Amino acid sequence: MTIADILKGMHGVWNGTYTILEPGGTLIEQFPSRQEGRMEGTDWTEKVVYLKEGAEPHVMNFHAIVDGDSVQFQDTRMWGSTVRAGDQGILFTFGWHDRPQERIVELSRRSGERRTRLWQHFEDDRLVRLTVIDEERVPGAEPERWFTPTTPTS
Repeated sequence: MTIADILKGMHGVWNGTYTILEPGGTLIEQFPSRQEGRMEGTDWTEKVVYLKEGAEPHVMNFHAIVDGDSVQFQDTRMWGSTVRAGDQGILFTFGWHDRPQERIVELSRRSGERRTRLWQHFEDDRLVRLTVIDEERVPGAEPERWFTPTTPTS
């Protein structure tokens, strides 16, 4: 089992809820989301739609080249590194180039048609909040193809 295999299992459309907490557990914010993940050849693409009440949907697209356990991000806004957490999960550390004091550590795990992701948000190496994302796959839904794959699909 490689990171590529795990991501293939996460291909699809996932509806979920972001729950953002202070480190002590106090609720900061909660809102629905939709994440569309697509694995084609060695291209992993994501479209994330944040659906906050009273605001227009906020959409972010991401792209990485994944070869076995090697992940290379193709995004000028962010940096990141990914390692496999056993045969079921992915540990993803990332941040934004324009906010160098921030770092997020995400543990992502799928179980059947459900997926959970936990983000630990750090600023200047201090834990400042947690985000719990609980998602369910939309049966039969295919993610939008917003990117032309660089490698042949398999």
